[in-house]
Amino acid sequence: MSGVHRAIIPCGGKGTRMLAISHGMAKELLPIAGEPVLAHVLRECAQSGIEHALIVVSPDKQSVVTFARSVAGATGMPARIDTAVQMQPKGLADAVRVGRSFASGEPVAVALPDNLFVDTPQPAVAQVIETYDREHVNVVGLTEITADIAASRGPTPIYPGMRIGDEFLIESIPSKGAHESTFDLGSARSAMTGVGRYVFTPAAFEIINEVERTLEPGRELDDIPVMQTMLARGELRGRVLRGIFLDVGLPAGFREASERLAQSAR
Repeated sequence: MSGVHRAIIPCGGKGTRMLAISHGMAKELLPIAGEPVLAHVLRECAQSGIEHALIVVSPDKQSVVTFARSVAGATGMPARIDTAVQMQPKGLADAVRVGRSFASGEPVAVALPDNLFVDTPQPAVAQVIETYDREHVNVVGLTEITADIAASRGPTPIYPGMRIGDEFLIESIPSKGAHESTFDLGSARSAMTGVGRYVFTPAAFEIINEVERTLEPGRELDDIPVMQTMLARGELRGRVLRGIFLDVGLPAGFREASERLAQSAR
């Protein structure tokens, strides 16, 4: 039986890249196939054995809090859904750290609502949990980006390494690209990159604090330097996620996800 029953879902982003579609509405509540993006991620968590979820929001996202409370315990949703506020937009790792007390000294899954997965043999969260249950270290989900879809995927870095079945031996983790850009393959036909599904051990929170102490004032506390530290210590594994990854934090990816999920719902 899995030891991961809690999940943190960071929802503090401003959603500036989605303003043409959202018109100021919280991007996590934009409907895809008749349901808010956040509902799709919460359902994935519940299907992965998550019983208790924490939604981390910015102070201006009361609409997300209201929605989360309305679906807690509903059919197909986690039994408990709590919310917490990230007071300043200091980065993804800082948003995860808001959930330290929530994690209660247990391993915790993290699922980004910008990322959806379809045509999966098992939910994406369940896949990273499966690797955690086997390895008992931090896990990051990875996916292969090919040239035909790169323009509808965000600027995550290419992870060099070697794939062995569903596992990926990560050699290094480069820094991210520019915030407004899309995925850059360079001259390659495809590449592996990290996506928004993780499992973090209780020790991850102290690593986040360590990394923060090395940052220049005002710099975001992002997930990349945290995972770089984990990798250097041999405390990070890569899990290749089976299924199709959709980046709904970009207009092109959102439109693709809407079309795919509408077709599957027919």
